[in-house]
Amino acid sequence: MSADYQVTLEWGAAGLRAAAADVIVLAAADPGPERAALLTLAPRSALLLEATLENAALVARAALDEQERRGDRASVAIIAVGRRWPDGSLRPTAADLLVAGRVVDELAALGIDFHSPACAAACAAAIALRGASRSLIAAEAAAAATRAADVRSASDTTPAGDARAASDATPAGDARAAADATPAGDAGTASDTTHEHAGASR
Repeated sequence: MSADYQVTLEWGAAGLRAAAADVIVLAAADPGPERAALLTLAPRSALLLEATLENAALVARAALDEQERRGDRASVAIIAVGRRWPDGSLRPTAADLLVAGRVVDELAALGIDFHSPACAAACAAAIALRGASRSLIAAEAAAAATRAADVRSASDTTPAGDARAASDATPAGDARAAADATPAGDAGTASDTTHEHAGASR
């Protein structure tokens, strides 16, 4: 992360680990396991703030208060939380980008405006989509819930069911049928014929 910018924007756990800032802001549109995991990784030396779309102005004010308490410029690292792909890798979200951009905008309104290009892009998106932000966040959350339900449904119905069906229908039944129909009768016939030949010999 650049030491030149007062306000920076990064994503996820890797961004949090790289954050050497006086104030760390976790930007997440809604609480979730990803945000909870990042809370445990945050350094104790920084002021940790949690931002949503609704409280972005309060978070910016808290960052300014920390700067005034220190009596010097306070660096602010905004960490957009994001979600996870099934393999565990980071999946950036429009919702958390908009929250981060709203925080950047509120900080700039208080005079903390020397921010990175990533902050500028997020802020521009938040300002342009201010009227539609809640609808976009709700739509993205609904899509994520649908994907999660599809994954659960697929894991519940495919491998185990197919394996049980194959096991019930094929080998055991065929083996029992073969055992009942063929060897015993053939063996008995062969035994009777052999004894007859033995008697004739005698």
